[in-house]
Amino acid sequence: MEFKFKKKKEKIKIRQAKFEDIPQIIFVEKEAWGEKGAATKEMLESRIKTFQEGNLVAESDKKIIGVVFTEIVNYDPEKNSYSWYEITDSGFIKNSHNPDGNTIYGVGLSVLPSYQKLGIGSILLETIAKIAIKNNIKQAMLGGRIAEYYKYADKMSPEEYIRQSVKTEKGVKPLDPEIYFYQRAGLRIVKLIPNYFKDSESLDYGVLLLWNNPFYNKWYRWIGAKIFKI
Repeated sequence: MEFKFKKKKEKIKIRQAKFEDIPQIIFVEKEAWGEKGAATKEMLESRIKTFQEGNLVAESDKKIIGVVFTEIVNYDPEKNSYSWYEITDSGFIKNSHNPDGNTIYGVGLSVLPSYQKLGIGSILLETIAKIAIKNNIKQAMLGGRIAEYYKYADKMSPEEYIRQSVKTEKGVKPLDPEIYFYQRAGLRIVKLIPNYFKDSESLDYGVLLLWNNPFYNKWYRWIGAKIFKI
């Protein structure tokens, strides 16, 4: 599966990740998250082997500039509240991926810093939505960081922080930049998850974000496939 986009004079191709991509993917991961936050070679091999369709790279001039990793799970957002380590098999997905599940779950999203303003992350998420439509999956979910909470932890609770907005020239937007990014991509916050992921900036908090597939059932799946040319 391949998708092609044009973004600010950049020709972006989205395709499934391959084993030979792993060195480039590791470079992207380290540039985005540092040595400690990057996925390992063993994790990437396991993800690609387990669910290649849902593990994608973004290319520009044959250079990998972004990656997104997903799995399929059974998830009830009203009842379940897992840490990233629990829901993703500690990043390997071998024991957590369920092809018959109702949710496509975001394991990781990384973009080279120099390309982040081009909307590569949004393009990758859009492609995951197309995969959900194609496979008639009920919803897409991920756990997002609250990346700047450490700046406000002495002033407000995490519950208060995720509800905070700021006024800009373009209108009102969420205080946290990552929440803003995911909301612009069409996801909504379902709940706050303590001890979601080890992250000093978020103080280990995460937010569960949800996108409902509007084409979920056989008839709308056909319509969605026609609209998005899947």
